[in-house]
Amino acid sequence: MIALLFCVCTLAGIAHAQEPLSPVIMEPDRFDQWGDIGVNDENARLDKIALQAREWPLSIVHLVIHAGQTACVGEAKARGVRAKNYLVNRGIEPERIVFTDAGWRKEVSVQVWIWPPQLGKPKVVPDDSDLKRSAVRLERNCKIKYRRTR
Repeated sequence: MIALLFCVCTLAGIAHAQEPLSPVIMEPDRFDQWGDIGVNDENARLDKIALQAREWPLSIVHLVIHAGQTACVGEAKARGVRAKNYLVNRGIEPERIVFTDAGWRKEVSVQVWIWPPQLGKPKVVPDDSDLKRSAVRLERNCKIKYRRTR
């Protein structure tokens, strides 16, 4: 009788131990960020992003871009288009790359997240360096001035 009771208790413990745990989905950390860097440095960062995106084939690359306090009209969008084209040329499907023109900050800012589509877009959290349109000097017919070559 004691042996039978021991077996029943042991089997119950084993069955409980084999129950799958509920997955815990945490919000992923930002993959990378940079400011107004030279073309070679930015391309090196984009190469790392492309490598990671190929390793995670179901992920989406999110680029959140802020233009600087002095900016060309449409600068954040132009930076996003350029980065997306670069990543597509590195083999990442265009539908897996999303960029957001997030407005202006005191300094140019590019933030990158690579995560599953189920998580949606990253939440852009305003900070002290965010600027309103009235605090920005927009230049027309200018070239984006972030292409410093080192």
